[in-house]
Amino acid sequence: MFRLLILSLFLTGCYAEEVQQEMQREPFFDLSGYMQAQIDSLTALQPPVRKTVILNGTEETKQLTDLRFATDLRMFREADINKPAWLDKYTVTNENAGGGAQVQRYVATDSSLQTRQLDITLSNDNTPTKIVVYRKTGTILSDGDHVLTYDPAVGYGIRTEQVNRFGEDLDATITVRWE
Repeated sequence: MFRLLILSLFLTGCYAEEVQQEMQREPFFDLSGYMQAQIDSLTALQPPVRKTVILNGTEETKQLTDLRFATDLRMFREADINKPAWLDKYTVTNENAGGGAQVQRYVATDSSLQTRQLDITLSNDNTPTKIVVYRKTGTILSDGDHVLTYDPAVGYGIRTEQVNRFGEDLDATITVRWE
């Protein structure tokens, strides 16, 4: 009986240690938190922007001073991969981007995940200078590929190609530049 108790305590201790190690793993880049901070800052500043939308070949450009950044940047926040359940669902690499900058690349190992790849370019002081997200969405009715690019110094872009089983396919590009 005593041996069983000791063995039980030993196994419980080992399991608890494994769980603690798993919880201490480095989290991924907090894209949602970063984008929320950008949204808050942009909403407070309300910088004038030039927004261009190209939808199936038809282009429209507007100068805006009241853009709803929370709505426009929602896709970036939704592409966040920083979830404990996904720690083993992405491979992480770091590449030298020159000039002291580096690119943290997260690539999905599970084909069911919408965010297929996330590239974060960081300056030598670890400040994000560019974010690129590759997403894949799909339903029974459509398949979509999306490329989201955010550059805090310039603006952002969203490129979507969607093939629809019924109806017209979608080819859209949204570009927003700070003025």
